[in-house]
Amino acid sequence: MKQIRVIVMDMDGTLLTSDKIVTEYTKKILRKMKEKGYRIGIASGRPLIGIMRTVEALGIDDIIQFMVASNGAQMYDIEKEKEYDFYQLEPEIIHEIIDLYSPFDLNPYVYQGASCYAYKNDSIIQRAARNNHLDIQLCDMKKEITKPQSKLVLSTPPERMADVEAFYECHKSDRYRAFKSQADMFEFVHPKLSKVYGIESYCKEYGYTLDEVISFGDTTNDLEMVRECGVGVCMCNGTDDVKKAADIITEKSNDEDGVAQVLENLS
Repeated sequence: MKQIRVIVMDMDGTLLTSDKIVTEYTKKILRKMKEKGYRIGIASGRPLIGIMRTVEALGIDDIIQFMVASNGAQMYDIEKEKEYDFYQLEPEIIHEIIDLYSPFDLNPYVYQGASCYAYKNDSIIQRAARNNHLDIQLCDMKKEITKPQSKLVLSTPPERMADVEAFYECHKSDRYRAFKSQADMFEFVHPKLSKVYGIESYCKEYGYTLDEVISFGDTTNDLEMVRECGVGVCMCNGTDDVKKAADIITEKSNDEDGVAQVLENLS
């Protein structure tokens, strides 16, 4: 295995169990890795404020040293207490996407400040707001969204996801890229963004390369980091596209300390 110095993990479906916790065993292994000198970070589609609040609530704020948020649009270096914002979607592009996908009658939303802004409430947005410790603001999106955003999410029932993905493949644009981030979430970001962008920016600050990173993920928004980091790990509960790109597929799922198992072998 390559010489690894940095550990970065997706949250949902990877580090977190289905009950949205981190087991005491996984915490123990992560603390052990940190004591050995590894740098440990999160790379998630969640907004930065959501990751910060969740990390604290989970009791892993003593472990995590950096956070890549919104699929690479934001990065927070905890040691330096410094936040970085990268490529964002302009409001007119967000409005264009909303119009293009309006025939699907989905529920688009964005994270802005400490709130989740959407046209209407639904169970998917309620879960997203709850998981990120945010409130929900119902509004006319075209009137409310007047500033650049890290991403736009379409609340998409799982049974409609394949149709949305197929539509995207037929209507791609050089103004944005999109992917499934969860079974019921389809996300749009700036075309230059992926989680790798945020990870690499952190590594450059400390003199590391992507070859020295082991990344853990489970679904399509993790594809680039699993493929481009030195060692890419897909959870056994992950999607086929990420499994094909991975160097390692865990023997155990996110509910069975799959991340900790691989890290034990690494150490």
